[in-house]
Amino acid sequence: MRIAVDAFGTDGAPEVEVEGAVRASLETEAEIILVGDAETLEERIKAHPKHGNVRVVHAAERVTMDDSPVVAVRRKKNSSLSVALRLVRDGHANAAVSAGNTGAVMIAARTIVGPLKGVSRAAICQALPTATGSVAVLDLGANVGCTARHLCEFAEMGIAYSHHALGVERPRVGLLNIGEEALKGTQVAKEVHRQLSAAPHVHFIGNIEPRAIYAGEADVAVCDGLVGNLFLKTSEAAGLFLGKMVREQFESSSMSKMGAILARKALKAIKQRVDPNEYPGAPLLGVNGIVIIMHGSATPVGVANAIRGACVAFENRLNEHIRENIEELRKVEREMRLQLGIAQHA
Repeated sequence: MRIAVDAFGTDGAPEVEVEGAVRASLETEAEIILVGDAETLEERIKAHPKHGNVRVVHAAERVTMDDSPVVAVRRKKNSSLSVALRLVRDGHANAAVSAGNTGAVMIAARTIVGPLKGVSRAAICQALPTATGSVAVLDLGANVGCTARHLCEFAEMGIAYSHHALGVERPRVGLLNIGEEALKGTQVAKEVHRQLSAAPHVHFIGNIEPRAIYAGEADVAVCDGLVGNLFLKTSEAAGLFLGKMVREQFESSSMSKMGAILARKALKAIKQRVDPNEYPGAPLLGVNGIVIIMHGSATPVGVANAIRGACVAFENRLNEHIRENIEELRKVEREMRLQLGIAQHA
């Protein structure tokens, strides 16, 4: 198995990507292809006496966070991002991993790798911590305006990812909405509720609110990109705020500082549980290849986990299962149209 890594995506590139690739290579059987300036990467790899099966493919350019995604993809055809995705498209790599400009990753993946057959829109998915484990949330920002069909496709892709990449036996699917009642939300939300409720192969639990997500009541949470991105960023902001409050409280007195020392192990475990670097990146589902997006602030641990996540997704034939699920969705759509036609003629 070969995983192509855009080696110039993180804030600490390329050291972060190189160390993460070395870690992943030593812990898995995958061949890691670091894509970027060859001279720089070869020099960084030499700093690791044991670096496993890591090799370099040269790319003369890089996409920065300041680049316009569309312009970057069109003009920087030899960027580390584009070269990594072409390796996937041409069969020289089984997956691509990047912590670069998210907009550029999405556009480049759609342009170079292409859409997955039957999928209308690609969606960003990420596993987030809950009280009982984790939940796959999508879309997290790829699509602002969505139809009912788009959201139902997101549900099917989320089910495939939850089951075949995260190991959930029968994923429970919830529609992130402003209330639990079936009639809450927009007309699109009501139609999604109706379609998913009619799909026998979907374990649909209905509308859910954010607290249900954190309580672990769903394994897949579906929403459009605007709602998903706001949910993600609000969760991150709330986590930082609570962390700041806890630190201030522990530093407020000598007794509190003593309590912090005693609670150090528990606090470390909590921090690790909510650390995005401990999760397998954010797959861009719905493109014709395995593409994993990471945060720009990813650490070597985050890079290694994203690579491992890419390996699991490829080994478990994630895209094949997504296609199968989409076919099941189309059967449900046809059945519903048939029933509607019968009712209209009755």
